[in-house]
Amino acid sequence: MSFFEESRRIEALVFILFTLYPLTLNFFFGYFSMMFAFTLSLFEWDILTPMRFVGLRNFYEMFLEIAKGFHELITSPTLVYLREPFFNGLKNILIYTAMVVPVQTLLALVLAVIGNQKIRGSHFFRVAYFLPATTCPVIVSLIFIWLFMKDGFINYFVSALTAGFKPDWLNDPNFLLPAIAIVAIWGTSAHFSVTFLAGLQALPREVYEAARIDGANAFNRFVHITMPLLKPLITYVVVLGTIGALQMFDLAWVMAGSGGGPGGAGYTIALDIYNTAFIQLRYGYAAAKAVLLFAIIFTLNYYVQKKLEFARVV
Repeated sequence: MSFFEESRRIEALVFILFTLYPLTLNFFFGYFSMMFAFTLSLFEWDILTPMRFVGLRNFYEMFLEIAKGFHELITSPTLVYLREPFFNGLKNILIYTAMVVPVQTLLALVLAVIGNQKIRGSHFFRVAYFLPATTCPVIVSLIFIWLFMKDGFINYFVSALTAGFKPDWLNDPNFLLPAIAIVAIWGTSAHFSVTFLAGLQALPREVYEAARIDGANAFNRFVHITMPLLKPLITYVVVLGTIGALQMFDLAWVMAGSGGGPGGAGYTIALDIYNTAFIQLRYGYAAAKAVLLFAIIFTLNYYVQKKLEFARVV
């Protein structure tokens, strides 16, 4: 065998090994886990005893809990978090997603536009606003717990703007979820702004030059050229942001605790799945809730990508 034939064999072997490694991880931690969760949702299992097939009973119990949650929300809304924690987590995470995704997308776009300007200090600005994306969410949460204290740094500015009013961010049910949303927006906007910045730098300059010659000002160029060309990236950011927001766990765990904090205001569906599986040892029921979360994420993303046709550049 010649030297070149031996080199090609080694190259082919290395290619197969490097391909099999991510495919194997993706199969076991992605597709296999998903199929196992779907299967587990049809069983009752507490690890200590053998699995028992119960059919759709877990789903029936889950939707019954949601129906009871709607009734409690109308009759005694202050007790929803005690009587129907799963419904409370579902409600909170939908509100949280509605608060976080639009703001983080808009803020990321604004940061990217500022960072794309050819001015002195732009490189330092890009590094500075990307730093939150490189920090561990748990560390960020611990820092913000200190900042959100009643006499903390944030209330120093809030009281100056509101004639002395100091919200108790972490102990008041009305402010706990917004506080978690602020931390999420601060961290995720930095990551998505880099995505927008890469898109802005790839846009064709000839189009902007032609628009400038035709008399279009900066605002019109942004609205009629930049925004349409960035539609695929905006869709990408909205989809990823929605998935991350609906699955939020770490910020709620650190800032509100496993019980969701005062009034269950920080309780999320991911926390409820964790408690159902690892505290109550009801793995089948927890898997049914995870399937519902998957269905919500899939439906919302389908709506964004297909129904709105947001990714197409006309």
